[in-house]
Amino acid sequence: MVQLDIILAAIGLLSCANTMFYYIFVAVRAKWNQHCHRSACKPIFWSLLGVSLVLAVGTATALWVLCFPFWHPVSGFICVAKFNLLLEQSRGADPQNGVTQLGCGHSSLSPMSTAASCATALAMPKVALLFLARDALPHQELWKAWLGSAASLVNTQCLQGGPCHNFGSHSWQHLQELCGNSEQNSSRSVLEQQNMFSVYVHNWPNSTAFDSDSVFHNQEVSQRVETQWGHHSLAEASRRLLRAALQDPLNQRFVLISEDSIPLYPPATIYQQLMLEDKSRINACKLMFWRRQMNRYQKHPGFREEGITPDMWRKHWQWFALVRKHAQVVADDKTVINVFAKHCYTFQEGNTERECFSDEHYISTLLAVHGLDHETDCLGVTMHADWAHKNGSHPRSYTPEQITPGLINSLRLPLHGCNYDAAIDSSNRVFKHIDTIAERDCIGEPQPPVQSLGYQCPLFARKFPLETVSTALDLFLEQESHGVLLLNQW
Repeated sequence: MVQLDIILAAIGLLSCANTMFYYIFVAVRAKWNQHCHRSACKPIFWSLLGVSLVLAVGTATALWVLCFPFWHPVSGFICVAKFNLLLEQSRGADPQNGVTQLGCGHSSLSPMSTAASCATALAMPKVALLFLARDALPHQELWKAWLGSAASLVNTQCLQGGPCHNFGSHSWQHLQELCGNSEQNSSRSVLEQQNMFSVYVHNWPNSTAFDSDSVFHNQEVSQRVETQWGHHSLAEASRRLLRAALQDPLNQRFVLISEDSIPLYPPATIYQQLMLEDKSRINACKLMFWRRQMNRYQKHPGFREEGITPDMWRKHWQWFALVRKHAQVVADDKTVINVFAKHCYTFQEGNTERECFSDEHYISTLLAVHGLDHETDCLGVTMHADWAHKNGSHPRSYTPEQITPGLINSLRLPLHGCNYDAAIDSSNRVFKHIDTIAERDCIGEPQPPVQSLGYQCPLFARKFPLETVSTALDLFLEQESHGVLLLNQW
């Protein structure tokens, strides 16, 4: 692989040279206008102008060719962040570590013969979906259908070894009773049949938004806080969600989801992607100062006084996907969270509003303080939001008329290397209902490598407000007629 640091250095030199020639050009032109005879200075003038233009075009072309695949219409110009990842790869640190298999846990959990659930028996790690809401979740039925399509799906790679070697035996029959369509399982709720996902909700205290038929019933975390937009309470609510989800040792990925979000892929595809990734989907990398919004740090001097140095300051999108190690760091923190509670607030300075939002700075700064910033993906593109057509301080809200298969496919960002068809096909091969697995599937020929989407590919999207509920649900339930796959089928 070409050393990208050499390429970046060359681009930097081109940029510097272009700047130098520009100033020489300006100086020569000024001198020409004052003292120089036109016929004598004209060749020098045009030569410098030509060199400056060539360098400018060369630099722009190089940046375009290298950065175009990583241009994101929502999060802006993330080329620098992507270069950070590619530089790590060029030095041998692949962010996905060359993973082609989705592993499962082992001895720390119950033996298969005594396991109380399918996920425990197979030691399948789970993705904790952390819903941050004010009251009810408008797309409850959509999420119920989505999670329902994942009910009782198992990772066939978890069956390789012991379970597959015992195909047809008493142990296999016990596994079918735990994981399959047994009479016991048919009476269980959608969430009780989940092997891949667990669900946690933080809404306002004393909210009674979910009735007994809701998939979110009794999934609220305890000791909730009343959240406000732009307020430190959002960071505290995220911490409470993480602490609740960390109580389950099977939860290995932790995804924060907004109340007006919808998934962009079937459950197995999102699960597969998150389990393939060994970095957290949050931008805790030390990018250029404008990408970290250092003005917020400088206007709140309390951070420096409390030991948060400029090198530690970070900026990330609110919606993240953390690995368990990082989730534990956030849940255990007692120091940095107090610094943000005291010093991260918005105030008026003359005619200017000085902003600071804990939900956009706290977690990434905390990881940087602990020296874990290199373990994040530098992008943080878990959630798609259309900031190109924003409404004030909020991204665009979609209307029912805009919700089409074409919109869903465009939000998957296929032009940025997100091969969603290959990823969906791959997950369909790996994740199956145990009642449909034949012996030849279990111990047959090795499957092709698992297809990854990449860190630059969003997995969820917002904002889909209350008036879009019916249209979005129809798109999911009638996916075959609409030609877009959003639910797993078996």
